[in-house]
Amino acid sequence: MDERDTEISAETEYLFRHATVRDAAYQLLPMSQRARLHVLALDILEESTLGMNLDSVNELAEHARLAQVGVTFAGSELPIRELRYIRLAATNAASKYDNEVSCRLWERVADHASASAGERMEALTEAGVLYWMLGRRESALRCLTGAIDSSTTDSQRLAYCLIERGTLYRDIREYQNASADLARALELARQSGNKHLELRALGNLCTVQDSHMTQTGVKELYEPVLKLAREIGDDRAIGITEGQIGLACMRGDDFAGAERHLMESIEKLRAAGDKLNEGAMTSSLGTLFERRTDGDRRLNLMRAVQYHRDGLAIKEHLGFLFQKAAPLCGLASSHRLMGMLPEAEKYARQALQLSLEIGDPANIGAAYFELGAVQEARGEPVQAERTFSYGFLAIEESQAEAAKIKLLGALARLMAGQGDWEDAENHAHNAVQLASRVKDTRTRTRTRQLLRSIESRQKPTEDIDADFD
Repeated sequence: MDERDTEISAETEYLFRHATVRDAAYQLLPMSQRARLHVLALDILEESTLGMNLDSVNELAEHARLAQVGVTFAGSELPIRELRYIRLAATNAASKYDNEVSCRLWERVADHASASAGERMEALTEAGVLYWMLGRRESALRCLTGAIDSSTTDSQRLAYCLIERGTLYRDIREYQNASADLARALELARQSGNKHLELRALGNLCTVQDSHMTQTGVKELYEPVLKLAREIGDDRAIGITEGQIGLACMRGDDFAGAERHLMESIEKLRAAGDKLNEGAMTSSLGTLFERRTDGDRRLNLMRAVQYHRDGLAIKEHLGFLFQKAAPLCGLASSHRLMGMLPEAEKYARQALQLSLEIGDPANIGAAYFELGAVQEARGEPVQAERTFSYGFLAIEESQAEAAKIKLLGALARLMAGQGDWEDAENHAHNAVQLASRVKDTRTRTRTRQLLRSIESRQKPTEDIDADFD
């Protein structure tokens, strides 16, 4: 190695020594003098940078904070200025999807002595929403519940908080809590006369109720939502509703109708700038092409892979970890059905790791199912049985009934395929018992058919990918 490569340049040495001397000199200053220097720096930076570059607000907030350390300025506006810049910094970080930083900043706003009750409520709500995007359920619920419990007379802000917590409960399939929050938010929104909040509360309440409805039932359910959305010109809400109708079409195997509604949903959501729901509907389109039986099967699966990838890319861009598990499971399933087992296993393990990290039972079950299905396709029945069993045990105490039923069905088919009729019958019987608790009549019918087939000692003909959602 050339000796010149290891030599420290004179310029670097000067800068290092200069920084060291500067820091030492700063530490030797009395607190009052340090504070005055930070006030001076704050005043100069406000005049020279604010309005030109939002990234500077972090530095402004820090100078405002340090200007208050160890001293008291009677009648000072420094706390108010600090709070303002923290809020701006939190908003700026969120706009760039730097959700981790934004969460910390919003919590600083909530804890700030100068924050009003309304500002505290807003900050906790924003932090809660972003924590959920990061997949941190406990932190999200802590912040959102703190916002709701804050003493405030602002019914519209309270309705907004309830909507956010209600949708979180919906995402983790705590439907009773979700319905309670969203119904309360709907009542508050109507009392305040805020039609935009009313639309959000009503639309999200419908998404809790529609999961097992037919296409006709979903259209009737969402008719008031569409009427209100058209009244106030909210194309985003219309786009979400089109997507929900598309999902109902898919449940009824109306693949052409599902594709039409989902495509229209994505178009409207993209035009409205709603990347979050656009990503969700794009992933659903991937699921549609994976399941559809009309057309060229290989081509459908290739399109499914592309839509799952597109949906995953949108969610990665937004930093929304919770919703990444579904397209990862979709990629695992699509690759498995195309016979690309190493790729399928890779995506299944990624989905499992992410779902375990977040603590999402439904996707934990889905990921274990995909991993077991890959092992079964590879001719490894012992490993597949172990994986399906681990998956069921991992979510047994949760409310993810559909995932549990699917894992039990997979175990029943696997055991029946090996001639182990007694174990197959036990698994099928347990699946039937669980299915009796769900609203979806197709699930109840399919599990009973599976049990009857095994009781008559006939290997089930239904494909392993039977949809028990």
